[in-house]
Order: sequence, then structure tokens, then C-alpha cells
Amino acid sequence: MLPLIALLILALPPTQGLNDNLTGPGLAWPNQLWVPTGGFTAPGTTLSSYYTWGPDPIIPPANSSGIWDIPFPFIPMLWGCTQSYIEPFQRALWSNFSNATLTPRREILGFNEPDHPQQAACTPQEAARVWREVLEPLRYQGYRVGSPAVTSGEAGRKWMRDWYEACMGGCKPDFLALHWYDLVPQNFIEHIQYYHNTYNLPIWVTEYASQNFSVFNPSTGQYDNQATYVEQGVNELDCLFDPSGKPNRTGALNELGVQYAGSNGSVSVGQQLSSGGRRRIADWSRFRWIDSLGSLLS
Repeated sequence: MLPLIALLILALPPTQGLNDNLTGPGLAWPNQLWVPTGGFTAPGTTLSSYYTWGPDPIIPPANSSGIWDIPFPFIPMLWGCTQSYIEPFQRALWSNFSNATLTPRREILGFNEPDHPQQAACTPQEAARVWREVLEPLRYQGYRVGSPAVTSGEAGRKWMRDWYEACMGGCKPDFLALHWYDLVPQNFIEHIQYYHNTYNLPIWVTEYASQNFSVFNPSTGQYDNQATYVEQGVNELDCLFDPSGKPNRTGALNELGVQYAGSNGSVSVGQQLSSGGRRRIADWSRFRWIDSLGSLLS
């Protein structure tokens, strides 16, 4: 299940100016134009990039106001292994991803949970073939490509081993994209260590969740920041929701969202809507950091 909003956290120290590298939070945004992005787009924003679980960037409506602006780079994804995903990805590639600004190192994300029957559901052999035909050549065109993002259990580990075997040396991801859903912080740390020790690649944790927020978040966040091979993690935030749990489709951030993004962009906190009503903003004490890609949509 896709979230209404997720925020990426990057663990490497900055080496360039704002939005010139993948340091700081990024925005995982499956909403397209359902919610404006103006809450994240002020000059002081800490966001460095965004992705949409697909190959298409957000295209602001014609003659739109600043609340639809996207000033940070886009990370495309090839979500699945079938032609219904490959063809749109290739069309987007041929259009230079609608001329969207990409990240400085032109990152692309691979298949989404190919070992899961309700996600990409690719066999290792299918994924190896599509990778060799579609994704591996992009590495020689200046793109940096992330591995298939498997689930966090033993099935994901086995799938990754089988995929590398099926690739016969022809699949060379530049970094590993991982998902993690569990309650125990030490299990998360051991999961990351397993993949790094096994494949010796940088790590992106692109989805993770726990219901034990008070213990899981501080422990895993501290580890991500200290482990130099963890390039990126995903952190989801209740930043568009009011105290009753309803989303603000206007794009106004609540106070927690403002804290996380560094500002409220071109949408003011509590700003009056053109249709009447008021954007309801959550009390800081009513919200907490939420690392759960499924928690915002029911």
C-alpha cells in the first residue's frame, strides 16, 4: 500500500550546496496532483529530491501558482518487470523523464518488492533479464541504478541471492535498495549489516516501519547516521494530517511537517482556503515521527 506522503532521510554529510546532492530529507510522493507540494518548496527547505514510485515526475498544472512548484530533483523508478511497466519507463526515459531535473548522480530505483506476490512479483530470472536489457545499459549512460528492493524477510534474501545467480555477472547495481518492517531495532541493524557484508554496496533503506516508535526510531536513526555505508533511508511523517487524522489536500503542513521540511513553503500554516474553511494544523504534541509506509492510508 502506498502512503499519502513519505520523507526520505539521507545519512551522508553534505559536500555541496542545497539540492546539489542527496544530503538531507527527500520526498516520496505517490500523490501526483492530488495534493500540492507547496508546503515543501520554500527556499529554506531541507528537501533534496523526490520520487513517485514510477518513471514520471510531478508536472505542475499549466499557469499554476507556486504551491505546485517542484524545485528539487526527481528520482525515477522502474517499478515492475512486465511490459506494462517497462514501456512507460522507456517512454519516460526517451523523453528525458519529461525534462525533469534529476539528481546530480542521476539515480534510478529498481523493482519494488519483486519477491512479493502483491507487489512487482518478478521471478529472479525475469528480473535478471529485464535488468540486463533495460537497467544495466543505463549505468553506461551515466545513471546510477539501485538494486531491486526486496522485502525484509528470508524470502527477500533468497530472492536477492537467486537474482544475482540468474544475472550471471550481468547485473551490477550501484547501491542496494532495502525495505524493512519489524518491531526490533537490533533486527533492523543486523538486516542492514547482512546486506552490506554480503554485497559490499552502499545502502538505501527506501521503506521501513515499526509500531514501536519510541524505541525503534531513535535506535535505527542513530545507526543510520553512524553507518557510513547507509546512504539513504526512508522516514514517513504525519506532516499533512490534522488531529482527527484527515489529510490536508491543500498542501499545508502541520507544525511537525514544518519542523521536518525546514519551512512551510508557499502555503502558510493555518492559511484560509479560497472555499472557506481553514487548514487545520496539528498540535506538536499530537504527532510523532512515523516510519510506516502503510500508516497514512486505510
